[in-house]
Amino acid sequence: MKTNKVSVMIMTLISAVLFCSLLVSASLSPLADSGPNVNQFGSLGMWAAMATVLLFYMLPLIVYMIGINAMKFVMAVLCGIGLLAVIAMIPIILIFGAFSGTTPSLLGIIGICIVLAFVNVIWLFVAFRRPSVNTSF
Repeated sequence: MKTNKVSVMIMTLISAVLFCSLLVSASLSPLADSGPNVNQFGSLGMWAAMATVLLFYMLPLIVYMIGINAMKFVMAVLCGIGLLAVIAMIPIILIFGAFSGTTPSLLGIIGICIVLAFVNVIWLFVAFRRPSVNTSF
């Protein structure tokens, strides 16, 4: 059972790093010039967004690692919300790139979105897999 918790922790940390890298990449891309309320790289808004993301990742993870296994379901809901958000971002970024003419520079962000979506799907499988049955006598 401990191995499953460690696997969930590792996948959660990978997802958190990818989501933060998505925020940083977006703040460095032409998306950062798309409006007055968009986070610029190094701005207080970017750091606040990263702190918020890390808070939403780390608090449930810490509670889960302490031993409250029901927190896995809260984490699954948050994972699903993140998965929907990342999948919705891909066409929006493509449309923005098509109208602004900066599609090649946005491909890295789309790549991070795709990898993050895969990691979140894998997280769901890791978190809800059945423990292996010990067949040794």
